[in-house]
Amino acid sequence: MEKPRPPSPLWYLAALSLTLASWIAGVAVAGGAWDAVRDAPITSANQALQARGESIAVFTDVVQAERGITCSMVDVVRDAKPDPIPPAPIALTVEDDGATWNLIAFEPEGRDNVTVSCGPKDKRVDNAQYAYAAVDGFVERARAGNLVILGGFAGGILLAIVVFAKRRRRMAR
Repeated sequence: MEKPRPPSPLWYLAALSLTLASWIAGVAVAGGAWDAVRDAPITSANQALQARGESIAVFTDVVQAERGITCSMVDVVRDAKPDPIPPAPIALTVEDDGATWNLIAFEPEGRDNVTVSCGPKDKRVDNAQYAYAAVDGFVERARAGNLVILGGFAGGILLAIVVFAKRRRRMAR
């Protein structure tokens, strides 16, 4: 009786390929979440915002990186202290009604009844205009991309472990 052959080591390459392909697909899906930011209607920053279940994107018409612009949101119903809005993780420019807006801050988890305010840390006069957009679907799309990446990574690791175990068992006989 002939001794069974162990699985080909090329299965390790298949596991690596699965992991890399899922990473590329997941990044494409998650990166597409920023399309929702580009497509969201931009509104003046002096109005109360209803953004429960949505993300909040804050824009300016004048980029002032050297002045350290910070943004915050305040719950107008509870009159709570301002919560800072994190700086934007990417540089994004949006055209709206003939104006060019630059993304400066982004909060993935918005709330209802908040007002957004921005200003420079140096407290000097600021001639920039600020606006915001309530972005629907950003978090779901980003999570879907992360799920694709994690699923492919887990599948690649599982395939590599199965190949390793079968090769080890067959070589030990």
